[in-house]
Amino acid sequence: MNIFSRNISSFFLSIALAMLFVIQSSAQNPFAGFTARENERLRGGTGHFNQAKGDSIDPNSVPTGYFMWNVDERFGAVRPVRPDTLSHLFQNVNNTGGLYGEYNFTGSLGAPRVARIYNGRHDFMMASQFVFERPYNWFLVPTGRFVFTNTKSPVARLDYHSSGSKTDGDDHFIARFSTNINKRAGIGFNVDYSYARGYYKNQNHSSIDGSLYGYFRGDKYQAHGYYETGYIKNVENGGLQDERYITNPDYFPTRYGSSDMPVRLEGVRNTVSIDRAFFTHRLSAGYVQYLDSAGKEVHRSARQATNAATDSADMKKMQALSQDSTLTRRFVPVASLIHTVRAESNYRNFTSRKKLDDFFANFFTNGDAAADSTHYLTIQNTVALEMNEGFKKWVKTGMRLFAKHEFSRFTLPNVDLQQKATTFNYFTLGAQLLRENAHTLRYNVLGEMRTTGKDWGEFNIEGNVGLHFRMGKDTLSLVGGGYVRNESPAFYYNHYHGRNAWWDKDLDHIFRARVEGTLSYRANALSVGIESVQNYAYFRETQTTEATTPDLAKMKYGVTVDQYNGNVQIASASFSNRWAWGPLHWENQLTLQKSSNDDVLPLPMFTGWSNVYLQFKIARVLATQLGADIHYFTEYYAPTYSPIIGQYAVQDATYRTKLGNYPWINAYINFKLKGVRFYLAYRQKAALSSCRTTPPISDCSTLASVGPSSTKSFAPF
Repeated sequence: MNIFSRNISSFFLSIALAMLFVIQSSAQNPFAGFTARENERLRGGTGHFNQAKGDSIDPNSVPTGYFMWNVDERFGAVRPVRPDTLSHLFQNVNNTGGLYGEYNFTGSLGAPRVARIYNGRHDFMMASQFVFERPYNWFLVPTGRFVFTNTKSPVARLDYHSSGSKTDGDDHFIARFSTNINKRAGIGFNVDYSYARGYYKNQNHSSIDGSLYGYFRGDKYQAHGYYETGYIKNVENGGLQDERYITNPDYFPTRYGSSDMPVRLEGVRNTVSIDRAFFTHRLSAGYVQYLDSAGKEVHRSARQATNAATDSADMKKMQALSQDSTLTRRFVPVASLIHTVRAESNYRNFTSRKKLDDFFANFFTNGDAAADSTHYLTIQNTVALEMNEGFKKWVKTGMRLFAKHEFSRFTLPNVDLQQKATTFNYFTLGAQLLRENAHTLRYNVLGEMRTTGKDWGEFNIEGNVGLHFRMGKDTLSLVGGGYVRNESPAFYYNHYHGRNAWWDKDLDHIFRARVEGTLSYRANALSVGIESVQNYAYFRETQTTEATTPDLAKMKYGVTVDQYNGNVQIASASFSNRWAWGPLHWENQLTLQKSSNDDVLPLPMFTGWSNVYLQFKIARVLATQLGADIHYFTEYYAPTYSPIIGQYAVQDATYRTKLGNYPWINAYINFKLKGVRFYLAYRQKAALSSCRTTPPISDCSTLASVGPSSTKSFAPF
């Protein structure tokens, strides 16, 4: 793998500067292909970065007829996506810590990560039961964010990112291709490969993912589908054997570099493989209307008379009407029958060549080697009947009635290491009311309940309502929303079987209630929210001390699942904005949040990101951004990474330590020349040791180098 990575690194480095994008460039409308309301949503501000009018789109860089969209996972509804053509924040798209540095991670490119902001951690009935893919959400794309593309000419895009040296560097290559079969159908594929050698021993990480998609968008029939396969390998080192390699290097007679500092684990790795297929299609019944240049419908009686024409004169009138270039033909769907199917077959493996009884506290199976394996198979079918909004002026609300069947099978080893399967069948009924095409008042309310299966009675009620007022060329939006959910913890919270962790629990249902609101105008937004969680379930680290020398204590590690039977409240407020004074730009994203119980749900009180840059052109053609961004969060008992289950867990209360209260500053320069983007960035690295030596310092579960982890941080270098 390492040799392969080096070979492709040399090859793609030679072509990356010449071709990061291979597209046809001409001036056109980048929003072509969507309805007027969908175009307004794309142009209007939502309070998130790069969502202001024209902020992420350079019209001169989007090919004619090029537009993109997602599809809703339940109903296959089309949601437009902005073509990403500017250099803005391009230097952060390859950052595992997130576009705004909002994630903790273990240091390597593509390594497991966890959001510091609570709103990024929601789990509910629609979320995958396969929890082992959640720490890799930087690399794995959920169905609702999968991008489909329509283009009049074939479009190819190549991205290559590289940093570090041949011994500790990172490489990331992405290839995308899309083409149309005809005006209504298209196909494409994506390839995503990353390889991180690691800044410390046994810290390398590699991921490869490929997908093939196709679609057909006719008036009466639409279909979208894709197949994705991915493989992730994360080598575990368990942290440094002694944190004084960083905190007090003079203590040792030998001076160590980061690549040769002794670590706790060797020959240990986690692997995750993903195979998923998704297909959604709908059959619609409706009628055709003709609109004049002002967008008004041609009088219906005139069309009826034309259609009823019998003599030659009337036939000529009919032909003239149908061929009138000033008229726009539009199909108006009245009702739709929707079917969506989703299938996944995922594996997670934890392997170790040695017993490593100086690291692991618990052993539930015999033998010196570990080969924990679990398989998750699911097939989900959803059928929905939709009455479309606005097919008549007096029809102000759309409605969907749906039924979903879900088959799931989980396999885990039993006491004699033979794989044992557990199967579930669920039948869910639900309904949705929505008004999305109105100018001022829009709302969306959905309710669903499981009616059969082990977790029958689970329910989810969610919704939002928004007021939108046109102010000048922009829109002032006030949106409120929330949900009430009663849900069972994911399967692996109740059951897990492995050599170093084993539990079978019967956890209570989790009850969640949330209310939130957002006020946004242009690129500015203020959001507030409060949530209450009862019976919160979480992974918890356990530690025991093994004294070896007077000044050094080694820790042994385990992990389990706990459930807090009381209520945990989370209050949050966030503010985002963007200002510009000529070539000077300044943008911020600030979040305040508070958990009522830091022992089970620790959160940093404040998380902030700020970006200052100059935007100008060199020789009138080379668009340039020169700037620096900074992210910061206050101290808190950050979750620790457990290699045993490949998940983040709450630190052991006896030996826990805080992380945070220091800034990360990154400098960059972005360039854009027609269809080519490239950048140079300097990222501040920090030595983040996770191996705790002397109590009360704790957490020997992971190790990081270029980003924050769940560990104590030392002075940046």
